[in-house]
Amino acid sequence: MPPPGARPDEVPPFIVRISPAPDSTVVDFDGALEIRFSEPVRIPNGLAREMFVTPMETYEAQTGFSDLRLRPEDGWRDSVAYCFTIPTDGINDLLRNEMEEPVEFCFFTGADIPHTSVEGEVIDALTGQPLEGARVIFWAGPDSIPYGAISDSTGRFAARGLPPGEYEAFGFVDRNRNLIPDRVLESYDSTSVTASPEAPTELRFVVVAPDTTPPLLARALVVGSETVQLEFDDYLLNPQPEAPGIAIRDSATNATLEIIATLIGSADEVTFLSDSAALADSVAAADSAAVADSAAVGDSAAAEAPSPDSAGAAASDSVAEEDPVLPSRFITVRLGAALDSGTYRVSVTGVVNVRRLTGGGDTSFVAEPEPPSDDSAAVADSVAAADSAAVADSTAAEGDSVTVQQDPVPPAPDSLDIPGVPSDTTGAPPDTVEVPPDTVGVPPDTVGVPPDTVGVPPDTVGVPPDTVGVPPDTVAAPPDTARRRA
Repeated sequence: MPPPGARPDEVPPFIVRISPAPDSTVVDFDGALEIRFSEPVRIPNGLAREMFVTPMETYEAQTGFSDLRLRPEDGWRDSVAYCFTIPTDGINDLLRNEMEEPVEFCFFTGADIPHTSVEGEVIDALTGQPLEGARVIFWAGPDSIPYGAISDSTGRFAARGLPPGEYEAFGFVDRNRNLIPDRVLESYDSTSVTASPEAPTELRFVVVAPDTTPPLLARALVVGSETVQLEFDDYLLNPQPEAPGIAIRDSATNATLEIIATLIGSADEVTFLSDSAALADSVAAADSAAVADSAAVGDSAAAEAPSPDSAGAAASDSVAEEDPVLPSRFITVRLGAALDSGTYRVSVTGVVNVRRLTGGGDTSFVAEPEPPSDDSAAVADSVAAADSAAVADSTAAEGDSVTVQQDPVPPAPDSLDIPGVPSDTTGAPPDTVEVPPDTVGVPPDTVGVPPDTVGVPPDTVGVPPDTVGVPPDTVAAPPDTARRRA
């Protein structure tokens, strides 16, 4: 029998020892930071570049069978708090089981431990969503050591151990991984902050792509008889610091059109105050009508009516769930009157983009007459009339057919006394009569009984209902009409 084997290793590696110990103080430290793992691991060559260390310096990394050693190229500084974040990407055991969670720790090289804390979040300015993996650095001056932090999956960051003082803080997306913000290529935001041990400091970075040109009006588009949408080449602050100057003139008469409202955002995203008021009135009217109808129903409807408290709670919930106000490349303009056909010139000044640059521009647009729209109400009325007429006709037809079926049908005579016709041909179908129907003196259409019904045997009285459409007075034609016809 072969020897029993063991189950495959599915346990990821983890750190079992760190020296110097986390949150410890080591004065005049001159060794290497040692990190030992629970088993032999594979450590990528670029780990020192992937991990986050503050102060932000260049570190040398030496890897062993199951350990990692780190040392700054310029040596450890005195009275500095060193913080490390060991990532999970790239560190795995021999069976490629990766570390599950990153490891963060700090130690100090001085007797006085700075108990400062700067926390905050990094947000994308265009989407309003938190940014994961964004870097935050703090500079106290040209010759100072840069400190930093990195944001988690919720966009939050925390920087500990900053020496008390004034800093210039940058939040940025480090695309080229050089640990410093590149204001020409990378999205960033900056602010000034004071690190103090008395209370934690809260920051909020709203990063946006770099831009050195002011916003420019690109085009104007008619989106309604009284609405014009202006599109710019940059995202604009929302709201604007000051109301921009917008003028729309008729190119033929040079008359300036009246503008009653402007809003940041495309026409399908904004709602003007007048529109919302009209909507509120219509909703209130519908609600009052519904209340009146429910009042007519009785107490059961009153029991189901929502209470004012529940209505207020629903309103507050709807307000709380409103989308955040985001920058936009559009300004929607509402005019005081409908546009006539023709060409118009629009000029804009004083618009500010997300980089706080002021611009504007001018352009032309053409208003064309709206094509005639189908009168949906008339179409609906005609369809309804057609349907009602069809229903009435079908009802009448059904009623007539029922009435005819209920009338007694006189039996046909057993024999017909037709001169010149042998007795053995009596009761034969009309097509065997020697005299053609067209030779009869009386036209066939004036005879109450059609030619093909002459001489119908008694067993043929049960004609299907659809053929019993002959008026009752003509069904029971006396035999003498048959003789006159013959």
